[in-house]
Amino acid sequence: MTQTLRIGFMPLTDAGLLLVAAAKGFDRDEGLAFELCPETSWANLRDKLALGIYDAAHMLAPAVVASTLGLDGFAAPMIGAVALGLDGNAISVAPALADALREKIYGDAADPVVTARALAALVAFRRGKGLPALRFAHVFPYSAHHYQLKLWMRSGGVDPEGVRLTVTPPPLMEESLRGGFVNGFCVGEPWNSLARQSGAAEILHPCRALTPDCPEKVLAFLSESARDEPERPRAAARAVRRAALWGEQPENAQEFCRLIAEGLGGAVTPDMVVAVLGKNGKSSPWLRLDAESTALSAPQALWLYVLIAACGQTEASDAQAELAQRAFWPQDGASPPPSAPAFFEGPFNPAQWREWLAAFNRRMF
Repeated sequence: MTQTLRIGFMPLTDAGLLLVAAAKGFDRDEGLAFELCPETSWANLRDKLALGIYDAAHMLAPAVVASTLGLDGFAAPMIGAVALGLDGNAISVAPALADALREKIYGDAADPVVTARALAALVAFRRGKGLPALRFAHVFPYSAHHYQLKLWMRSGGVDPEGVRLTVTPPPLMEESLRGGFVNGFCVGEPWNSLARQSGAAEILHPCRALTPDCPEKVLAFLSESARDEPERPRAAARAVRRAALWGEQPENAQEFCRLIAEGLGGAVTPDMVVAVLGKNGKSSPWLRLDAESTALSAPQALWLYVLIAACGQTEASDAQAELAQRAFWPQDGASPPPSAPAFFEGPFNPAQWREWLAAFNRRMF
């Protein structure tokens, strides 16, 4: 008997494994029927999952940790049943800002630290002239996008008083840039590529250059429903992993990218998906959708918790750290995922998470 699983998702390339699983019937092989429902904001997805409107949701990995901890007055414990890939975000800026940064770049423009230093110099110049603070958008307070923007800026010594961060849903990023409401943004694909294609933005850096193998999105379930019906999230995880394994096969690459592009619709083309996955042999991947990238681990959740605490979104405690690690379920039969991203401080050691928090506080925030 097939059980319908109503899943809310954002129109992002890292929803691709859900789209492929539904298109190829991997969900039905596991006794499920994915009913995929597009949404316009992460707040909508989180709230509708919490209210039971959705059975599961394509969800920001840090938001799952934050909801489990009851941060920001929102207590809806969740679990990530399976990762929906790793990485996938990029920092993009308006052409005028890109030109201004180029005038202040000394070194390799592909190095995020170099561009961050150029931004720091530009911010200092603008403050000296009494010009308004530059504005950058990210998608949600509890998101890798938010933390990646801050990590990038602080790596170059940007004065935090000289920039303003604001929340904007992914589909509205390009219009916010065109309207002059923001000067740049950090968002997931395909929105960077679409903004570049239209001439609205230049892509500075895929965020994989900052935090490689960053846990980005997960398939989230409410903890209570996962406890009551544990086989349902496990079956969904198997379906997602089957989609990833199928997509890894070279003979399936073209169809894999086509199915994702068709599922996203609009102006998204298979070539955009090919490029971001690095399947064209010309570019490095921004986004991982391989089987290894679908595994979750407690260290990944703890690394995200450290960023949440470093950003001042909670007071760090051993109890919270323990609870955060329970938010990600290990996947049966999956190989271990890559260790949590190191950024500049060397390999992340979960036993030394407080030292990492101190390092982030000292260097990044």
